[in-house]
Amino acid sequence: MTNATPQLEKPEAVFFDWDGTLVDTYEFLNQGHCQTLTQLGMEPFKGDEFKAHFGRPREILYTEIYGADQVDRAKELFGDYVSENAHLLSPFEGAEKLLNTLKDLNIQAGVVSNKHKDFIAREMNNFGWQKYFDALVGAGEASEDKPSGAPLRLALDRAKFKGNPSKIWYVGDTESDLKCAADLQCQAVFIKGHHETERLIKEYKPLLSVTNLSELQSFLVAI
Repeated sequence: MTNATPQLEKPEAVFFDWDGTLVDTYEFLNQGHCQTLTQLGMEPFKGDEFKAHFGRPREILYTEIYGADQVDRAKELFGDYVSENAHLLSPFEGAEKLLNTLKDLNIQAGVVSNKHKDFIAREMNNFGWQKYFDALVGAGEASEDKPSGAPLRLALDRAKFKGNPSKIWYVGDTESDLKCAADLQCQAVFIKGHHETERLIKEYKPLLSVTNLSELQSFLVAI
């Protein structure tokens, strides 16, 4: 079920990845990129091909998918898709209950993502979630995007967090998130389910490995 230990302590702050962690965006993003590829006269993704790009730094992702000469146009077309269809997105089950628990426990929370900040802010507004977060850092705001710890460090500054990073939990679902947590030497919480799950757990040794947000919420209540 998890790799938790009995010595769990209440975190002083919990920061989250966005896509695939709090919000069910995989198929939404896959469709958006498929539409953009088609508009640019390129072949759309087939099957699970998009999975190899999911969670990658924004600038790397666009170059990988579209080629350097198409990046600017692809961003414009993909941005149009997100703006027109953001209302179709839904949070994962248990997400808001978890965020309410953090608020009740007086634990700071924030979002650190490789997605553009404006997109996240729009989605956050649609969910009515602004009240839950002390900081939001999106793609291109820090000196480097994830997997660097730089955006998480920036989020701590924005949240005016004064404690030790080792007391922070960073929750994510990809290797990029695990690397980000390791770079800042904070505690990683891994949402299982993507490819290479067992390898990632063995290599990065997250504090917790959970199957969903409801399981994570149960741990917080129990601490």
